[in-house]
Amino acid sequence: MNALGMVEWRGIARGIAATDALLKSSPVELVLATPVCPGKFVAMVSGEVGAVRNAVRTAVDFDSENVVDSLVLGTVHPSVVPALTGTSAVPAARGSLGVIETFACAAAIKAGDAAAKGGQVQLLEIRLARGLGGKSLVLLQGEVAAVQAAVGRAVAAVENGLIVGVEVISSLHRALWERLF
Repeated sequence: MNALGMVEWRGIARGIAATDALLKSSPVELVLATPVCPGKFVAMVSGEVGAVRNAVRTAVDFDSENVVDSLVLGTVHPSVVPALTGTSAVPAARGSLGVIETFACAAAIKAGDAAAKGGQVQLLEIRLARGLGGKSLVLLQGEVAAVQAAVGRAVAAVENGLIVGVEVISSLHRALWERLF
């Protein structure tokens, strides 16, 4: 995958219609198309950079008044899509846990990508606003210093005001690890 694009709309019906237009406009692969809290809709596509840019532009132009946010990442880390789609392999509890909470879906994707690109951490999950009151969540694990550095990169990659909170927990209790994953 070369690029990843995402658009988030205020409404579900318009989001579905705009996603249809997006897919018809460019040769991209649909990664995700789903309602998120509170009553919004998110579509995500992958493909060649130019095609993804065109698709996102088409979706935004379809109904710009109802677009909450959009993004195009030209080169996305390979662990981002599995973290978004719930297909990451989650190891048994070990190392530290990094938690990044954001106000927006695009911010979580940017944070997860930036954290993973530094290496030495495993991106476990990027949860986009489902059951989170519109917030999003990034979870990653590794050695304490690596997780601290990754969280720092993630915060630096996100616009001011979109980070709700961050935590680095050096050794998460096994019972909590099992409940989270």
